[in-house]
Amino acid sequence: MNVLKTLSPRIESLHLQPVLVLLAVLSLSGCGVILLSGAAAGTVGYVSGELTATLDSTYEQVVVATDRAITENSIQEIARTEERSQISYVLKTAQGDKVQIKIADAAGERASISIRVGVFGDEPLSRQILHEIESRLKS
Repeated sequence: MNVLKTLSPRIESLHLQPVLVLLAVLSLSGCGVILLSGAAAGTVGYVSGELTATLDSTYEQVVVATDRAITENSIQEIARTEERSQISYVLKTAQGDKVQIKIADAAGERASISIRVGVFGDEPLSRQILHEIESRLKS
């Protein structure tokens, strides 16, 4: 007996087909782990070594908070590139890790941020950096 044929009417009645298609695509993609969560920061995801988030703050507020987080955590700024409504940082932690942060103006009173640690990424450290920036947005 085919299990999928047995489950098919139940799946259709629960409107789970889009979820199953998404799961099938993700299982075949091999692009790495995708983690999405609804947080106070908006949408946060970690894909292929890069943490991305949409923050419910203006671009200017996020840049000021990032500058404070860099200074207050004794992170060395190697390079800073500013363009219209976009800024990129290249940093070095006290442990010697290279960190790239990009901030861009998003629609409305929002900004997008991406954080990559090293070549392959370091999710815990990326999330810690995001937390440091978010905590300065609240103060």
